[in-house]
Amino acid sequence: MKEDKKNIADLLAEIESLKEELYESNSIINAIKQGDVDALVVSSNGVPELYSLETADYTYRLLIEKFGQGALSISRNGLILYCNEQFSKLVGLPSEKITGTYIYEYFTNQTQFISLIEALRYGITKHEIILKSENEKTFPAYIALTDLEPAVEAIGIVITDLTEKKKHEEALIRHQKELEEKINELNKINRNLEEFIHVISHDLKEPLRKIVMNTSRIDGSYFKDADTKAVNVMKLSALRLNSLVDDLVQYSSHTAQEERTEIDLRTIISEVIEDFEIIISDKKAIIKIGKLPIIKASRVQMRQLFSNLISNAIKYSKTDIAPVIEISQEENLDTEIPNQNAKFVKVQIKDNGIGMEESHLLKIFVIFQRLHARNEYSGNGIGLAICKKIMENHSGNITVESILNKGTIFNLYFPIL
Repeated sequence: MKEDKKNIADLLAEIESLKEELYESNSIINAIKQGDVDALVVSSNGVPELYSLETADYTYRLLIEKFGQGALSISRNGLILYCNEQFSKLVGLPSEKITGTYIYEYFTNQTQFISLIEALRYGITKHEIILKSENEKTFPAYIALTDLEPAVEAIGIVITDLTEKKKHEEALIRHQKELEEKINELNKINRNLEEFIHVISHDLKEPLRKIVMNTSRIDGSYFKDADTKAVNVMKLSALRLNSLVDDLVQYSSHTAQEERTEIDLRTIISEVIEDFEIIISDKKAIIKIGKLPIIKASRVQMRQLFSNLISNAIKYSKTDIAPVIEISQEENLDTEIPNQNAKFVKVQIKDNGIGMEESHLLKIFVIFQRLHARNEYSGNGIGLAICKKIMENHSGNITVESILNKGTIFNLYFPIL
């Protein structure tokens, strides 16, 4: 009997406990229904669990406050209901002084606010505007609007300061204008150069041609020895001047970008050897042609390039040893040039001539740079400068290796297309 009473008492106590839990649950549910508490129900292993969203709301507010852009909420007539710290910094006022003012008060053109609200009705939400701060300093800004209805009767706004972006854009435009001016200046210089070349190749060449032609007709028998010597000097000077004009015109002509076609370098070199048949025979020169690539280049410029290099190798040969010139492609097709990402094919022109001192290697590609006296070797010091210009025209490079009294190697690097 006593045991039954105890069981009844336990059951009544348990019922009271369950009533309290039920009352508490109903209170929470009613509060959620009435909007007094934000909550989220999550199912965990089939068991529903209730979470308050107070923490999530705090995180959201913290995120907005730490935003890198200005954030506001406004009424439809522009009244500022809330602004974050970044917007306060943009306009130079504390948030408590901003709240309760109107957003268009910070526009340089207040009537623009009406246009923004009207555009929002048609889904146009992003604009560029000019804002002003407390000290009347203006700055460009990017404004994005979001209609928060029907959840809230308000409009959300995000504002991005475009000051730095505009500075970069203005600097870019300024640099572009400077570049255009320099290009125009360069084009003007090129036009002047073309006119100068025209003067050299026509107006100057014509009187030179007559001088050379007429001095060649003068018979030395009409003069005394001293006069004959003077006439010979005049002839040689006229011929050298004529040669110099030809070389200058040739050097200048290689500034132009000519049409590129596929070219077999073996064919080009064979044509050059044919042109030099007499001098090769006189010097008993031996030219060995190895494997050579097919490249995309200007045929005229390639002939000029190898003509100059082969001519140099024959000209600067030893007096007691027949010149031997070897032209071949290096086996490794993927040769790399320092500081360049492109791949190159390397062609070598090797000779057994007089060579050069190491201190002279950097000078030889400079126009008019001569390493020997005129009475030792002919030329105007332009040939290798032309070679360098041709390789630059083809986005390539030319280098030289040499040992005095042993020979020289010219390395040509052609880009692999």
